Amino acid sequence: MAEQEKKPEQKEQPEQQPQEKQGVKKEYVFAAVAVVLIAAAAFLLLQPRGEPELPLKDFKTLVNSTPKLSVVQDLRGLPADDSDARMALQNCAIQLSYALSYLGKNVTNYAIEGSECYGGSTSSARTSQECLSEASREGRLLFTLGYNSTQNKTLLTAKGAYYFGGTGFLSDCTITGLVQ
Repeated sequence: MAEQEKKPEQKEQPEQQPQEKQGVKKEYVFAAVAVVLIAAAAFLLLQPRGEPELPLKDFKTLVNSTPKLSVVQDLRGLPADDSDARMALQNCAIQLSYALSYLGKNVTNYAIEGSECYGGSTSSARTSQECLSEASREGRLLFTLGYNSTQNKTLLTAKGAYYFGGTGFLSDCTITGLVQ
């Protein structure tokens, strides 16, 4: 009988352990949900608002019928100490400018860093809004390139193309193949 009394005590201890493990699992689930929500929010913030995505065929038609284009390097999202990401973004912008020029397009280049914008019709620094307003006044289709460590994305719209991603994605620069 003494042995039978010990068995119920042993059953109580294993029941307590799964409860502790469940508490840990809930914390991991909560952390995973938080990470997914943060990634989704970052993606939505980078999405151009009110611009439906165009199929590639329609976007190519738009590029072919638009004589003036702009390539915008949005350097604001780059990590300060990541020279590889900066180089990848800037090299991709240069490749894209050459590809568009090769098609006979009038291409203007802009670089937005912090609150300042360089390029376009003047060599002096301006606000990013001034640069974008200039491109809009000239009826330019915008190709905006930027850094995004959480998602690689090419979005084609009636206002232009948005090409955001990590260092490897920017190094691949597949957007140049979409315009040729």
